[in-house]
Amino acid sequence: MTDKIKYYPVGNGDQSLIILKDQTTIQIDCNIRQASHDENQKDFFDVKKDFLSILKKRDNNTFIDVFVLSHGDCDHTRGFKKNYYQGDPSEYNKENREANEIIIDEMWFSPMIAEEHTNTDEDAYQQEAERRLALHLKKDANKDLPGNRIRIIGYDGDKKYKDLDHLRSIPGTVINTFNNKTQTTFSIFIHSPFKEQLLAAEKDKNSTSIVFQARFKNNEKDKNFNCLAMFAGDADYIAWGIILQKTISSGKDETEKALYWDLFLAPHHCSWTFFNDTPQEENKEPKDDSLEILRYRRNGGRIISSSKKIIDNDDNPPHFAAKEEYLKTLEKESDFFNTAIEPNEDSPEPILFKISSNGIEKEKTESEIKKDRLKAATAVAAGAIIKQPWGY
Repeated sequence: MTDKIKYYPVGNGDQSLIILKDQTTIQIDCNIRQASHDENQKDFFDVKKDFLSILKKRDNNTFIDVFVLSHGDCDHTRGFKKNYYQGDPSEYNKENREANEIIIDEMWFSPMIAEEHTNTDEDAYQQEAERRLALHLKKDANKDLPGNRIRIIGYDGDKKYKDLDHLRSIPGTVINTFNNKTQTTFSIFIHSPFKEQLLAAEKDKNSTSIVFQARFKNNEKDKNFNCLAMFAGDADYIAWGIILQKTISSGKDETEKALYWDLFLAPHHCSWTFFNDTPQEENKEPKDDSLEILRYRRNGGRIISSSKKIIDNDDNPPHFAAKEEYLKTLEKESDFFNTAIEPNEDSPEPILFKISSNGIEKEKTESEIKKDRLKAATAVAAGAIIKQPWGY
């Protein structure tokens, strides 16, 4: 078995899945669109169906080990309320099972989400997080059971959860325990959000996105990582500038490794906001800090834009000028991937990277595999016809 990362085609939105060697699953964000269930909508990939084919079952109930919500915007939370179970896991019943509601064993919760609700899915996520936190605050006997587990990422301005610091992971923390299981070849380095972002008078969800680096090793004793993958929600150039400066100023070589990347999910769906303010026409020069972040690319590094097709127009996101800047940092243009057009625009499929001792390798999609099989079968059939003796 190998570690894998799967980036789903969900338009201008995010949904990714990390699958570890032992089948531990870590979901980052959610954008399950209703139209994806319509077989006539070929350009809408059925994310839920694919998830159900991958996720494990316990007592015949589908569950995911960890759900990480970068921030609460609708293109990162869409479909949460309908597709994920909320409530006491002991009360999960036949109706929930028939609806294929997915149990989340462990939630990652940033207090920023509790500040302002802009959609019903964000509200549902926040309410489920508060239900779990309440169990911990009153030291309920079931607080650490699967379906009740929670990790706080970053600080909370009103110190509402000050008595739960044992559940808290702040920037600079390395996490290697997921759903009560310690991993020896996988970990996550938390970059953001920082306290000053959460306490700012004018808070911005994008700026306070959870940013982290996923770290993969082939063996426990390896000193080097065979893959480093960066996830950042909609973090803008301001957030990245803080991340860069704080990481470098730590003066620790080990900490600076947290800036390197092999896979980089372009923030905010390939928006110009990673590079500078908008509109881009008035802020044409990318910020030095953003360009410096990109220079931490390791050999063979790839960039993934989870967005609709990127074309040369006025859209933002995705932004054509942003893509052009990303291409400048890559070894070749084919190292840039757009989820909307892989393997083709008419019927996009998830982009899947396999992680092995040799680093990262893009796996072929289901349609590409079928095409190869058909091509091989056609070649064999043609060869058989050619070899038939004339006259027989």
